[in-house]
Amino acid sequence: MHRRDIFDNGRRRAQYFLRLHALLQDRRQRGIRHDWARNFKRVMHWPQRERVNRIDGRQAILVLREGAGLGPEHFREETLSELLRAALVDIVSALDRYCHELVVSRIVKALGRSEKSINRELRQLYIPVLAAKAAVRHAGIRRGKGGRVRTRPMTIIRHAVQDILYRESYQAPEDIRRALRMVDIEDLWPRCAEQMHIQQADLIRELGRIVDRRNKIVHEGDVIRRRKGGRLILHTITRRQVRADIEFIVHLVSAIETQAS
Repeated sequence: MHRRDIFDNGRRRAQYFLRLHALLQDRRQRGIRHDWARNFKRVMHWPQRERVNRIDGRQAILVLREGAGLGPEHFREETLSELLRAALVDIVSALDRYCHELVVSRIVKALGRSEKSINRELRQLYIPVLAAKAAVRHAGIRRGKGGRVRTRPMTIIRHAVQDILYRESYQAPEDIRRALRMVDIEDLWPRCAEQMHIQQADLIRELGRIVDRRNKIVHEGDVIRRRKGGRLILHTITRRQVRADIEFIVHLVSAIETQAS
């Protein structure tokens, strides 16, 4: 699967959570009308004594039966905001995976250059000694009739490098720049900024903000830090901001893809 297909899969998942948030947020200000509930239960052949709740979302109505385990309080803004957090985490993860796939797809070609032309970022990449030993051993093996088929030791190197790369996180601006420079993508942020029609400093600052927000969700539960005890409060998150963050990452990946072409 192509790296862009993998990113688009993550983008669709993030946008799915965004749509769910818009669809399910309860806009009902009053309780359910008794006559409506009575008629609805009659149509559905539900017991009239069963209690139901109605959620009036945007372009959707959700009816909760008594044993659903959910009530109107679970469809309010503060509760449904977890969908927004999931969307933000998904889009940053999609960016991370995209960068990994881009590096892995080009790492063997980069390693094939002369040692003098290998840059510092690539020189700092180390593989386990057992992987190197296996590659050397396979280099001397020929297969097929008359030994005409040569083995590919670089495939072993590629797999070892892939295992190492996936231990790293390619989300923060400097981490992405360093990773893509290993595969000869130079001047990444100036070129991406030019294509996105923004200043380089603004691009780096915006990406850093989005990644920092993702880290607060993943590593801190999105809970506001406090020096002393007190009521647990989460950081505010809005659908408008998450939608803008998703669009920013989508445009950024398009710009990176252009540099990689």
